[in-house]
Formats: sequence, C-alpha cells, structure tokens
Amino acid sequence: MEEYKIIKATTLTESEQTLYSNTSGAVVKTIVLQSTNPTTTKATLSFDGVAFNFELGSDVTKFEGPVMTKAIKGSGNGVNVHITGLQL
Repeated sequence: MEEYKIIKATTLTESEQTLYSNTSGAVVKTIVLQSTNPTTTKATLSFDGVAFNFELGSDVTKFEGPVMTKAIKGSGNGVNVHITGLQL
C-alpha cells in the first residue's frame, strides 16, 4: 500500500519559495490553502514552472490530486499551505 507523507506544511510569504524539489518527483494527493489575512489574498503555486494564481478568503481551499510534479514553488503573504503526496 502506498504511504502518503507531508511534502510541505508552511506559511507562504510575498517572495517565491521552493516548497518541493526532487528529480524523481512526487504524486501530490492534497493541497490545502488558507489565508491568515482579514482581506482577500493572492497566492501563486507553480508546478514544474507552470504558475497557477488564486484569490483566497479566510475559508479553506482544498485541491485533490493526483498531480505529478518534480518541483513546487509558492508565494502568498500569510497563506498557510499543506501538501501531502507520494514520493517517487
């Protein structure tokens, strides 16, 4: 049976940061985003160089995979992110 692990759990900043990088890659199962700000916050997640932009309120935003990737980067001032997946 596959064993899913936490790939990254952190709070994003305005500057882009590397959340995951591995030449073998991973299959992402779940991504949870939530802004800690009282107003709408913009966040960006990039998978293998392809960027996806989000506008987040205080509600939890959850995405279900699978998404296969070798690199994840993210930015978004005060946005909590939790990513689980299967390391290849």
